[in-house]
Amino acid sequence: MPETETDELSFGDDREPWLRTWAEAHRRLAALLVAAVVVLAGLGAGGWYLHQRSLLPSPPPDDPFPEPVGVVVSLCAGEAVGCPKGTADQVMKLVREIPEVVSPRLVTADESEMRWAMQVITDEGLAERREVRWVPFIEGGLRSGADFDTVRRRLAGQRGVMRVSPRIPDFWKGKADLSVVMCGGPRLPWADGCGGSAPTAAQRDAVVARLRELDGVDEVFLQDRAFGLRLNRHYAPDAPLTLDDVPETLYVRLDDAAKAKTVGQTMLRMPGVGWSQLIK
Repeated sequence: MPETETDELSFGDDREPWLRTWAEAHRRLAALLVAAVVVLAGLGAGGWYLHQRSLLPSPPPDDPFPEPVGVVVSLCAGEAVGCPKGTADQVMKLVREIPEVVSPRLVTADESEMRWAMQVITDEGLAERREVRWVPFIEGGLRSGADFDTVRRRLAGQRGVMRVSPRIPDFWKGKADLSVVMCGGPRLPWADGCGGSAPTAAQRDAVVARLRELDGVDEVFLQDRAFGLRLNRHYAPDAPLTLDDVPETLYVRLDDAAKAKTVGQTMLRMPGVGWSQLIK
């Protein structure tokens, strides 16, 4: 039988080498595609993790608490229970006789309210309410932060003196421009929107996420209840405070402090927010 072209199409070792080359090339391509998918999935998970981390508030800076720079002597007003009656002039005379106190001055109830109004951001309707009784006080400097205990002992129980407290620099001054105080803690007339309940973690996290979306917000810190209690006890170790008395507070650093009031007003509409306060 004569040989024909079909006899050359045998099934030996050299059968269709182009097919083997194509298959090997595509196996390598498939492996590369699988590897790329794994890498992209890892990048996606890592990106999601970093995004979630970016929404979390930062802890407070690891700085020492500032020492007292002055003293505040709250005066008896109205029918305050357990407060021995006395006049502001009588108390001022006592304060001026204490050499550790520097440049004492009287702050009237009206001035006290004005200071509050310049710093605290609340709903306009609540800001006009008169449920808060503003108390006059005497403020003065101290020769040294260590002198506060001496001054307190000299004034404790004196007629007209309701309370003697340290005047301290705000721990957050220079670190943040605005505080957003969450509900919880003591019931205050300008935080009636809280209804007496503490916010959930989800509400707090939603406030943080909203803050990070706003123009000009550089950083958001969380002062949790434990840190707030430690800060309060540093200056008032004998005060009967518990975690329930201290609300969580978010502190906001802005690229321009002039934006703080607008940001604070925006946050009042968020569930779980009690009020905002400028840091000056």
